[in-house]
Amino acid sequence: MIAQFKHRAYKQAISDRLSGTSSEARIPDGGRTERIFNRTMFVVMGKLAKLDGLVVGGEIQYATTVMQLLDLNGLARQEAIDYFELGKQRETDVMPFVTELISCIKQRSSLANLFLQVQCRLCFVKGGIRLKEKMLLRDVAEALGFSKAEFLEICNATHLEADFNPQHGRGFLRNAYHTLQLQPDAEDRDIRRAYLRLMSRYHPDKLVQEKNLSEEALKSAAEKLTAIRSAYEAVCGFRKIRA
Repeated sequence: MIAQFKHRAYKQAISDRLSGTSSEARIPDGGRTERIFNRTMFVVMGKLAKLDGLVVGGEIQYATTVMQLLDLNGLARQEAIDYFELGKQRETDVMPFVTELISCIKQRSSLANLFLQVQCRLCFVKGGIRLKEKMLLRDVAEALGFSKAEFLEICNATHLEADFNPQHGRGFLRNAYHTLQLQPDAEDRDIRRAYLRLMSRYHPDKLVQEKNLSEEALKSAAEKLTAIRSAYEAVCGFRKIRA
């Protein structure tokens, strides 16, 4: 009985965090449910990210954001990374993980719905859900108890959210072009040129030589470099060109 109460409190807390109801909600120990939920979350994310052959910085950044929402630190965070890597492997079948998850969160539950939403959002980091991704998500949705119509409704709702949220989907892609100081219709050859130009401009070693910058300014430049690199990988992934 105590275990059931703890797991119920855990599921409510992560539901509040993932839905945005309360992103700072304290997450109690979820025991077996927590281990299975985290394992399934990141193995499926890894599989979806790698289906088109290239995992871009935006997908890694998104996975990191989910880790933060789930309050994963230390060993738990490393385990999430390891399961993401496992999902990327061609031979990994994620459906047994999903089946095990159902035993903890039940079909058609609000948490099952949120789980599916998180996976859909990952696909929109590259601009949209491709056929292979949709097929896998459809299998996951069916296992979670959702009909085809319900799955499409969740996809469409996520699509609309991605249009308005600069951290997801098309909004993320628009932000990537903006970071590279390019228009979405730029030629492929201009992508790398812009990337190299910006990397050179903001490289800390160059800035140190040119100016007497503070430690805070150098940290800002390093963060800018990370954003440029993530934007470049996101655009290359979307266009299917080598980064």
